[in-house]
Amino acid sequence: MTDFFDNEVRYVGILRRHMVKALDSELSPHELGHGSYKYVYALLYQEGVTQKSLAERVGDDKAAATRVLARLQAQGLIRRLPDPNDGRATLIYLTDEGRSKRDIIKLALNRASDAITTGLTAQERSNLRALLKKAALPLV
Repeated sequence: MTDFFDNEVRYVGILRRHMVKALDSELSPHELGHGSYKYVYALLYQEGVTQKSLAERVGDDKAAATRVLARLQAQGLIRRLPDPNDGRATLIYLTDEGRSKRDIIKLALNRASDAITTGLTAQERSNLRALLKKAALPLV
């Protein structure tokens, strides 16, 4: 039987809470949060994707994506244009203001990573990343 206080689920949950807190602390002065930065960050790597595709890439459902993208559009960080190949779909693009968030997001991610891996050596951090990636990839 799994020990309630000593198991992977508990530890991942603790790390997630601290990561969210660290990200929100870093991003909130820039009107971003842990729920919205990932859309901007994903678009920095590939724009002109459908809303559905973007939601899948960041791991959110369609309803959550609609809410976040509406907020990002109101902030002037993204624009949504009709897909010329599918009248029902919308393509998402960053604005110049949205693109300007790249360094802010990268710094926030680095600081959040530092916050949840304090006390680990560089090798331990590398090992942790490799193990988390190995565990997560089959789920995405």
